[in-house]
Amino acid sequence: MIDLSSPASGAQIVTATSNDSRFPAQSMLDGKLDTFWTTTGLYPQAFVLALSEPADVKNIVIYSYNVKDLKIEKSMKDDPVEFEEVLVTGFESTEGTPQQKTFSPALCEAKYLKFTVKSGYDHFCAIFKVSVNGVSISP
Repeated sequence: MIDLSSPASGAQIVTATSNDSRFPAQSMLDGKLDTFWTTTGLYPQAFVLALSEPADVKNIVIYSYNVKDLKIEKSMKDDPVEFEEVLVTGFESTEGTPQQKTFSPALCEAKYLKFTVKSGYDHFCAIFKVSVNGVSISP
């Protein structure tokens, strides 16, 4: 298994609903836990991760703060369209400390992954790191 979300592998954030130059969406992929992307205070907030090539996703790890409800969708299209739901999950409140959650979606082949923060424990949420592990597949 390889980290499919690493910029070195060619992954990138292709869209995000909130943009603050101090907290760019690409920070979620830099591998650091001291940089992050932040929401703007309204929900839902979303971002789309483009993998460098279609892959069989084995697990997804999210490091966040104040996320309450999250939906993950996938697409195998050439462009980030026609997403299918992979999972909807809730996060426990961690009272001032970062959250970490690992998902192992069944039969998840994707070229794009869309993450939607449906609600948070406060007006603002932060995503520190998104790690997607799996194996590349032939298109």
